[in-house]
Amino acid sequence: MSSWIIRCLPGLSIIGLLILAECALEILQGLWLGASSPTKLITGHGPVVAQVLFVSWGLFLHFLATFFPLRLSWRVWNAAGEILRANTTGRPVQKEFVQDDSDDSGTEMDEVLMKSHQLKDRNPIGPDVIHSIIIPSYKEDIQVLEDTLKVLASHQSALGHYDVCLAMEERDPNAKTVATKLIAMFGEKFRDMQFTLHPASIEGEAPGKSSNVGWAAQRFLEKYSGRQNWEHVMLTVMDSDTHLLSTYFDIITNRHIENVLEDDSLDMTLYMPPIIFDRNAHQVPRFVRVADLMWCGAGLSCFQTEPRIDTVAIPTSVYTLTLPVVDLVKGWDTGPEAIGEDMHMMLKSYFLMNGKLNIECVASPASHCNVSSSKRGFWGWLDGLQARYQQALRHMWGCLDTGFAIKQWAQLGSSQRVNNLCYDSQANISLGAKFSFFRVQIEDGNKLTLRNIDLLTRIFEAHFLPAHLFIILITSSIYSAINPPSAISYWMQLSLNVMSYQRTFGFLTMLFYFFFCYERYHKVCVDIRTAELKKSGLYRDLEDQISRRDPYKPLTWLDYVLFPVAGLIYGGLPLLHAAFSHFWSVDLNYKVSAKPKRLLVEEVVRLEEGRV
Repeated sequence: MSSWIIRCLPGLSIIGLLILAECALEILQGLWLGASSPTKLITGHGPVVAQVLFVSWGLFLHFLATFFPLRLSWRVWNAAGEILRANTTGRPVQKEFVQDDSDDSGTEMDEVLMKSHQLKDRNPIGPDVIHSIIIPSYKEDIQVLEDTLKVLASHQSALGHYDVCLAMEERDPNAKTVATKLIAMFGEKFRDMQFTLHPASIEGEAPGKSSNVGWAAQRFLEKYSGRQNWEHVMLTVMDSDTHLLSTYFDIITNRHIENVLEDDSLDMTLYMPPIIFDRNAHQVPRFVRVADLMWCGAGLSCFQTEPRIDTVAIPTSVYTLTLPVVDLVKGWDTGPEAIGEDMHMMLKSYFLMNGKLNIECVASPASHCNVSSSKRGFWGWLDGLQARYQQALRHMWGCLDTGFAIKQWAQLGSSQRVNNLCYDSQANISLGAKFSFFRVQIEDGNKLTLRNIDLLTRIFEAHFLPAHLFIILITSSIYSAINPPSAISYWMQLSLNVMSYQRTFGFLTMLFYFFFCYERYHKVCVDIRTAELKKSGLYRDLEDQISRRDPYKPLTWLDYVLFPVAGLIYGGLPLLHAAFSHFWSVDLNYKVSAKPKRLLVEEVVRLEEGRV
């Protein structure tokens, strides 16, 4: 029973808030009983206990919602500057940026930035460092995977240091054929390349990214466990449509070496990049685009490149851990509770290390596609909206991590947890000694630290705040509509007015964020990615996957004002859907998010011939 209660905390909290709202506002009595009730809580000048609780909770939620865009604006502005500094340098007048001077395909906006900046030259990655890269795939279009591998293969360090694994699913009938073709195309461009077929019939496992990644990670553990410098094997998990800059691997390599040399211990760090949807945003329904702008902002709100022990950030889609850390925490969980794979793995690693896991944001954005429909016209528009809702539901299904985090938090500092962190030192004496040192260091796990409170606050923002704010807004609006001003107490009316002012301030602050902060971030990310594509010679192949934004067009402004509606459709409603579904099930019918399908060269030729 206790496990069920913890699992269903988001849903139970929503029911509790609805009960509190009814006790405080008597909406149902006002609608169905009218004025026949002899006593009404809403009259008089002294708010009752239920009203005080309702108003206090509403003001607290609005404070968080008001503070969020302020924090977001600051972090995103800094993120744009950090990305620019980490990837570019001042451009000498005599040095040209692109290899081909005749390439005039860059846009005017691109040229403005690159007149004063050029990509930094990178030092080769040290010979001991290996980047093992897992790309999970389930019924993905082969062209999506091909483009992702093209970008990875174009990196300077790919041939010497990238070990790529296509994590395929046995449930996909085309998985083996697709993987074999891609390995034939790209196998010689990486240090090594292989694929795994995650079995469909493992007892206790749920289909999804986490179980697939966990299966592939075991292959890497088997492959490198006997390597002398195993602690320098870094494992990156990325979505099949992710395009990473070469600077991502360069930066985390440098930081990894610094972290290891700092005290000659293990690198207990999770590295994560910010994300951006800059590939097909101009081709999807506006609500889908705005929803992904908000999703992008959720990750950016915690962006901070300065390595600090109190940094807390939740990875989205892409992150990197050292292989010893993966082994230390016994890999990825594979049950239905781990459907929010990236957040779940971060929480698992964080709490198993008694809050000692370092988290570093990397100033190298990960490029993603928006969910897309293959249909055209009105039905394609509807299909795109529905596909984005299914993706949002899968994201919000991850509110199961609330219960997981609370159970893990309650065990912080226990000796049993420390004893579970074991390693066979006979396999690697040096690494075993470092593990022993680390076990001693984490025995002082403390529940009430500012970092733990910050982490729990981030979880609250993700899994409670959207639904609770929605309920507060709806119930208070109905209450004001069905009752005349004379029937509402002064303090209740004042509190509702303050909430309204807070919402207005939050809305205006979000407009400021979109126009001044996000547009700068988007432009910097797109320009740097465009520059790297040109430098690697991939620009003409992938130029159709560059989605720019013009902040001075009125249609762009429409994105700004629609964010409350998009946030409700793809934030509040999916959260309610997921939270109440968890009362009877933790299983979700997993569906892969539809990605845009590009026209192959042969298809383009046929189209052109047909027009002629």
